[in-house]
Amino acid sequence: MSSVRYNQLIVGKHKHEIETPALLLYADRLERNIDKMAAFFSQVECNLRPHFKTHRLPVIAHKQIKAGARGITCAKISEAKVLAESGVRDVLIANQIVGERKLEQLAGLAHHSDIIVAVDNVENASQMSAIAVKRGVKVNVLVEIDVGMNRCGVGTEEEALALAKTILDLKGVRLRGLMGYEGHTVLIPDYERRKSECRKALVRLVRVRDFLEKNGVPIEIVSAGGTGTYTIAGRYPGITEVQAGSYATMDTQYRKIGIDFEIALSLMTTIISHPTEEKYILDTGLKSLTNDMGMPELIEAPGAVIDAMHEEHVRILWKNPTRNLKIGDKLEFYPSHGCTTINLHDLCYVVRNDVVEAVWHMKARGASQ
Repeated sequence: MSSVRYNQLIVGKHKHEIETPALLLYADRLERNIDKMAAFFSQVECNLRPHFKTHRLPVIAHKQIKAGARGITCAKISEAKVLAESGVRDVLIANQIVGERKLEQLAGLAHHSDIIVAVDNVENASQMSAIAVKRGVKVNVLVEIDVGMNRCGVGTEEEALALAKTILDLKGVRLRGLMGYEGHTVLIPDYERRKSECRKALVRLVRVRDFLEKNGVPIEIVSAGGTGTYTIAGRYPGITEVQAGSYATMDTQYRKIGIDFEIALSLMTTIISHPTEEKYILDTGLKSLTNDMGMPELIEAPGAVIDAMHEEHVRILWKNPTRNLKIGDKLEFYPSHGCTTINLHDLCYVVRNDVVEAVWHMKARGASQ
């Protein structure tokens, strides 16, 4: 049977009929998460611009926009292309796009979407402008500020001003504002410390905005924030939009620090071996379930311990199982990191009340360029 035919026939079946390992997305939880985040941003002046790198599915991006998001954030030109082709116009690439070939693609996208991209150096902005002029478009840009992440971004107010003034003189780019990601704070377990460290980063970002405006540079957008800091950044004066992404599907790393959304994502697996009384071998592994943020969590399996993860196998030890298990039975994991797990899969099975209601192809799977 072809994979297309199988995916058609599995709709309407119980989730345990899905071949494993399989990525499951619980539709009702996803919808409640989207609505909950939209409700928060309906009560503050800040806007939501959800990050696409988590779910990588245009259908979810459109649900987020319908719920009130001002646009979508992504990380790569290839992701932006998927979004634009699906009809999403307002797209921020929260990253630097460098090199002639990618800048040509960026200029091409500007014909079909309101693309925005981060910049942090003059050479990149100048080359981007030259290619955009040649292609007859203007590319929107945000100057990225390093607010403590120690990654991309200019480091001082003076550097930001010099870059901004250069951009204002370039014919092929349009300065829209600033961005700065406080990613070094989003997973701090203690909320008060997370809030304190996040606010330090936001103070730095808004201070740059004030300095630029004082020196005659208009700033429309100040973009920041993530799932771990959305309530802090979303209420902070001067921040105009938040780039939270993981909230839609969630994972255990955010649940552990108290982020109150439902985990809508799971990885279903099958017991393929039971070599000893307490040892079970599952048909998943590092090729379908990541552990970069810690071990995944077995669902409804109190006392079970993940003893090892290999490429194609997971070994669990379960001394006193709460149910009678046999070879062929299904178990589920909550991923510790949804973003990296989702990117391993070509499709996900959309489930409601334990019945498959759709099979969605991961349109941006592998879109890492």
